[in-house]
Amino acid sequence: MSGSASACGFRPGKLLICFVGRHKGERLVTVAKRAGARGGTIALGKTLADNRLLQAFSLADMQQDVVITLLGEEARAVTEAIQTAAPKKFAGLAVVLDVAGILFRVCGDLPSDKNAERSIMESGYKLITVIVNNGYAEDVMAVARKAGARGGTILTARGTGTEEDVKFFGISLVPEKDVLMIVAAQDVVQSILSAVSAMPILSEPGGGIIYSMNVEEFITLGK
Repeated sequence: MSGSASACGFRPGKLLICFVGRHKGERLVTVAKRAGARGGTIALGKTLADNRLLQAFSLADMQQDVVITLLGEEARAVTEAIQTAAPKKFAGLAVVLDVAGILFRVCGDLPSDKNAERSIMESGYKLITVIVNNGYAEDVMAVARKAGARGGTILTARGTGTEEDVKFFGISLVPEKDVLMIVAAQDVVQSILSAVSAMPILSEPGGGIIYSMNVEEFITLGK
């Protein structure tokens, strides 16, 4: 086995999620790659926020690029790079999440220590993700807003349920899904979770799921 192959495997890392204006994602990935990132995934999102937040982040067009990037030791350099470039090129926000294990397949430049130290911080924010059947995300956002959420972003997706799954579970599965992502302050997270989980759509089998993750770092991009 070669030296580079021995470096392959799961390593701790960070997940960087950036919410920026439409058509800004490609340029953000370019900045991140120059700082050491291996790439990124761009999804089209629809922002749901009050007018003040839209104006603050220059997202009044209601559409966003959501850039998802997995990072290793280069995480700090990448986050600093996008913040430096942001006043000129981007406006939006970004969050950094801890990831216990990432499988790096391009591994020649990875350290050989498989027990790399993980640094876990607390920003005072959480990322709440709600996956519901298509068309319900705006209803969920309305409930979350009353419970203290300032805004969120909807991604369009589809489930993996098959006809066999429907027969086995005896439930109706809807292939098209809405993925609602809400970055919320710690003091309102429980209120949001309680309010959303009480919605009828989430009490139905196959209706949806909700989960939250700690945000290590909350970054404002742009002026």
